[in-house]
Amino acid sequence: MAQIPMTLVIALITIGVAEWPGVSSWSELTPVHHALVHGLYLVAGSMVGLQIAWWKRLSRREAWSQTEDREVIS
Repeated sequence: MAQIPMTLVIALITIGVAEWPGVSSWSELTPVHHALVHGLYLVAGSMVGLQIAWWKRLSRREAWSQTEDREVIS
């Protein structure tokens, strides 16, 4: 069974909090509240980006180890 990375779970929760109906009403109260909602989106987007970078790094590492396994040393 594949595991869901914790960074994606936290990012989805953060996006869910930012999209919550109550948040849309308090985000219009003051510029500070509006900035906090943008901060939630920033955190969620950066976590998704970090997770994608981690997956790319792992896939490159696996590809590199597979090419080393195929080399013949004489």
